[in-house]
Amino acid sequence: MKIPVSIGDRIELTHEASATHRTLSKNVYNSQLLDLDGTDLAKLSMPIFENRLIPLETGDEYQLCFFTRSGLYQCRGKVEKRYKENNMHVMDVRFLSQIKKYQRRNYYRLSCDMDIKYRMLDPEEQKVLQQLADQWPDSDVPKEGIVEPLDPMEFEWNEGTVADLSGGGVRFRCKDEFEPGMIIEIIVHISFKNSNLPVHFLLRVISCEVSETDRRTYEIRGRFEYLNERERDIIIQYVFEEQRRRLRKE
Repeated sequence: MKIPVSIGDRIELTHEASATHRTLSKNVYNSQLLDLDGTDLAKLSMPIFENRLIPLETGDEYQLCFFTRSGLYQCRGKVEKRYKENNMHVMDVRFLSQIKKYQRRNYYRLSCDMDIKYRMLDPEEQKVLQQLADQWPDSDVPKEGIVEPLDPMEFEWNEGTVADLSGGGVRFRCKDEFEPGMIIEIIVHISFKNSNLPVHFLLRVISCEVSETDRRTYEIRGRFEYLNERERDIIIQYVFEEQRRRLRKE
């Protein structure tokens, strides 16, 4: 069977399992395919993150995303060996699953560095959303019925930085701490169809942890709430267009 990836392809690695039961890294690491041995063993460059080498632990498993000329592919892999070759730090990774084309339902996470504005919803807004949650449709009806009446009011907006974005949610860094389950409103600027407009989303907080890179900030993971298919497609199309742009640039 022909493997749909080639030497030199860029790879993004997302931590999926630890051999020693350590806390999984939340970072997405960049690597490169250096060599292939058959159909299930690859030599990859050791990733560099924030200007430092990251020696991935042997036995740990990662989700691999391959950026190829024919699109995006994914598989799961395990780090089998780390070593140095020609003054370069490399690793052998064993593929644990077949390399398959990305599907939209996977909601690929795009690593990015985007400004974001966010605000906490007041208790009354939280109450209204909670009351409507059980009857709110997921796809067909837009959410303006909730958000629009609130727009004219004066809100206090804070600023943060997006670390990754997908059709399912967003991860961002900010100065505020949120409890899991809270709903916050965010504004991100999405370039779509030759325009760059601020788009409002409601986000339910999944986790909030102190950032590994800056102990003064928090890293928030959340999923989009009350999002219809049109809005989700805007995000997905932006993610895929940005992926293609990066591939062309390389």
